Amino acid sequence: MTSLTATGLYQRFGGRELFNGLSFSLPAGTITVIKGPNGSGKSTLLLVAAHLLRPDAGDVTLAIDGAAVSAACHRAHVAMAAPEMNLYPRLSALENLRFFAGLRDKKLSSTDEASLLSRVGLLPKDAARSLGELSTGMKWRVKLAIMIASDTDLWLLDEPGANLDDAGRMIMSEEINMARSSGKIVLVATNDAKEEGAANAVIRLGESPACIFEGDCKRQP
Repeated sequence: MTSLTATGLYQRFGGRELFNGLSFSLPAGTITVIKGPNGSGKSTLLLVAAHLLRPDAGDVTLAIDGAAVSAACHRAHVAMAAPEMNLYPRLSALENLRFFAGLRDKKLSSTDEASLLSRVGLLPKDAARSLGELSTGMKWRVKLAIMIASDTDLWLLDEPGANLDDAGRMIMSEEINMARSSGKIVLVATNDAKEEGAANAVIRLGESPACIFEGDCKRQP
């Protein structure tokens, strides 16, 4: 079983405190939403959880079967999709999928590739187009396909439904729920009420101290 534990996180940005003493433990098979006003640190907390940003104090640890994953190996267990995540605009959607799967030594057959792209709602004609020709929503679908192919223990998503149409948001929601069912930890930065409603827990930033709510949204001790 997998768990993600944060202990005493403290983060300042631009001379402003984002969070202080933030601690939580997220078990496998759960969806947790990070919410708060713009500038409250939602995206920053995702970067800290991914070990792409070192907090000013505190630590985030991923454990598998009770054993902590080393800092050097942490990112290998993480998949992230965010607006600032850059894909390669001159490569096609299919070529981007192949490239990022290859970085993780994932061997995808042509059947696997076609299935993944179809699963996120991309037609073969779209998958063959260069990424620079695709809409923002279609690019998000490619990011989702890459995330699914990664088969990691921890999913981190930043505003996943912001640029998707209704069909795309439905696909995203289904995949997030499937990830939970398969035992992954899913951490989503969003202020979307529907995405919050599907979560097991909410980390609310922009309050002092930051608050964590569980299940029926009663404050936990």
